[in-house]
Amino acid sequence: MNEKIHFKQQRELGSILTDVFKFIRLNWKPLFNLIFKIAGPALVVLIAAYIYYMQDVFGNLGMLQSLESFENFGTTSFLGVLILFIAILVYYSLLNGVVLHCIKSYINNRGIIDKEAVTVGVKEDFWRLIGTSFLVGILTVFGMMFCVIPGIYLGVVFSIAFAIVVFEKKEVTQTISYCFTLIKGEWWITFANLLVIFLLYYFINFIFQVPQYIYFFIKGVTMAQEISANPAMMFDWVYILITSISLVFQYLLYIIIVLCTAFIYFNLNEKKNFTGTIETIESLGEREDRLNSEW
Repeated sequence: MNEKIHFKQQRELGSILTDVFKFIRLNWKPLFNLIFKIAGPALVVLIAAYIYYMQDVFGNLGMLQSLESFENFGTTSFLGVLILFIAILVYYSLLNGVVLHCIKSYINNRGIIDKEAVTVGVKEDFWRLIGTSFLVGILTVFGMMFCVIPGIYLGVVFSIAFAIVVFEKKEVTQTISYCFTLIKGEWWITFANLLVIFLLYYFINFIFQVPQYIYFFIKGVTMAQEISANPAMMFDWVYILITSISLVFQYLLYIIIVLCTAFIYFNLNEKKNFTGTIETIESLGEREDRLNSEW
């Protein structure tokens, strides 16, 4: 049975879901190896920034008894949010870059991921990935401010932005424009694909968060008075450990979303440009010419 995945073709929702997990199953070792190597440091900073922010917020809730405390709370909280924002921006940019360059290498090498090529590719596209992530985030949040619906619309449109950056080497502004070109006439089916995959992602993610919720509930019940007086007591080493493990799984599981957007991109690109079909015809022609020359 041929296990190789052909990306450049049209797919329905069921095929996209199947091939997402098939790609992970066939390539989990080089894929996660590269994620930990390239995006791992950003993941560590992201988790540390999240825990710091939560400790800072809850730790200061019981201290807002004076104007000075309030000012200090605002300053430290802003710093925590800033660090967390930068960590999120860098991590998700690198994660998208690693996964998409793995796919690019997989296609170019006919089923084999070249680790060196992936590393070089992510380095070359780093600032374009950062710029795309920042601009897409700003535009989507801005759209959310207008009755949410524009934000959802833009979120679906820009879901393929990273794939365009990696596979077509377009600049940030060109990427934003090309997203609208590819998605035209295909918004609803793209939305349906993303909705299903996000629901699946959050369901799997919830399973890994259950231990965190159980511990939070038990400690909240047994130490209600102490925690109400000092919310920072919730963040003991056990809670931090459980939360850190949960966050690692949460952020790593996002590769499901990235893979889904890649398949959506190839699906839309095939419908608009017939890239895979043209390459198949050309390869058949080259094969026929080679056979004729041998005869």
